[in-house]
Amino acid sequence: GREEGREEGREEGIEKVARNMLAKGIDVETIASVTGLTEKVIRGFL
Repeated sequence: GREEGREEGREEGIEKVARNMLAKGIDVETIASVTGLTEKVIRGFL
């Protein structure tokens, strides 16, 4: 229970960072490299 909650919180934090990076005009490839998210996931935020 708690561990799953922590993991979900981490993922939400990473997604928030990726969205903020997109908003600042940082390219998808760089965001993927920094966050570990796939380019497909990041493009889904657009």
